[in-house]
Amino acid sequence: MLILKIAFRNIFRQRRRSTFTILTMVGGFVLFSLALSISEGTYGTVIEKFTKSYTGHLQIHKKGYLDKPSLYKSLDDYDSLSREIEKIPGVKSWTPRVYSGALASKDKKTGMVRIIGINPDSEAKTTSVKNKIKSGEFLKISSDLTNDVLVGAGLAETLKLKLGDELVLVGQGADGSISNDLFKVRGILKGDVYSKDRNYCYMDLKMAQKFLSLDKNFQEISITVDDYKNADLAAKILNANLIKSNITDLEVLPWPQVEKQFYNTMVFEKRGMRICLIVIVIIVAIGVLNTVLMTILERTTEYGVLRALGTRPMTLFWMIVLESAGLAIISIIIGFILSLILNYWVSIHGIDYPSPIDIGGFTITTMYGLVYVGAFTGPAIVTFFTALFVSVAPAFRAMKISPVEAMRMN
Repeated sequence: MLILKIAFRNIFRQRRRSTFTILTMVGGFVLFSLALSISEGTYGTVIEKFTKSYTGHLQIHKKGYLDKPSLYKSLDDYDSLSREIEKIPGVKSWTPRVYSGALASKDKKTGMVRIIGINPDSEAKTTSVKNKIKSGEFLKISSDLTNDVLVGAGLAETLKLKLGDELVLVGQGADGSISNDLFKVRGILKGDVYSKDRNYCYMDLKMAQKFLSLDKNFQEISITVDDYKNADLAAKILNANLIKSNITDLEVLPWPQVEKQFYNTMVFEKRGMRICLIVIVIIVAIGVLNTVLMTILERTTEYGVLRALGTRPMTLFWMIVLESAGLAIISIIIGFILSLILNYWVSIHGIDYPSPIDIGGFTITTMYGLVYVGAFTGPAIVTFFTALFVSVAPAFRAMKISPVEAMRMN
């Protein structure tokens, strides 16, 4: 207790130096916390927008479909699968889809397209495709088959398509026949020729099934849950339920497996952020180490007197370590208050990018932070133990001070 009291008093003996050390650690704490907040907030925002844009949080396919997509790897019992999906906690919505490649033409211009058959109602609840309309209207549910389609910006640019234009699609049906029909452009999607959906052509699910001779079959069910972080758990539960129901030829995959390239990119970005955080920690550690070393050099005579009075080396060691711990605790308290205010402000107002960033067909203009426990506990732990770590070497130096030589330095 006496050592603790002495260490605490020593913090305020050199107020200017202690203040500088505290400011250094507070600055490191705030930068560390803000970086974590923005990283996690932006990461979550991008994932939500990307999955909401089209992919969904998890998908159901025939086994091996994603590795080798095929018109023949189709699902045929939507009602049974819907009942299984309803049992999963946290599921918000789901929608079936049909996929196939085709050749599109208008006048003398041609291009390759990816036909996507969707249910307009459930698709609008599951993804944000409806909100990506640049001009025209979204597809509408009708009791009669409709030849209306939505086309990607790249396809519209290639074929010089405008609203109301007629588009010829030629593809292969599931029965081996050649499918061809005339469609009308009802809407054009946002984006440019480099967008992910540049060559997409959306049409009503029933029309796509007829066009491709699929009867009532489809290739995919896209599902969204209440939080993208729960996608893995939801996929495991749904897979287990399907196996219990003797449905063994299907697979349920969460978004990181469906969009591996996007997921790997996000992981790489987070690793880059960690390198920046390590640099911040090193800067803080150097500042603390410099302060502790200077303190020991200035107080060499004092330590010599303490040793001459019978103070044991380990007592000096713990006194210096506790001084650093005290500085760290004060810094953590101040840093927590400032970080909480700053992170909350960034989570509400965000930080605007110098120029909008287009990712997978959607645009991000602002970075938002996320106020969560890890944004404070991480910096607190790092700040505290970094201060203790850098104080060990100077403390050992103080232990080895000779009382006679120390007092001669006065």
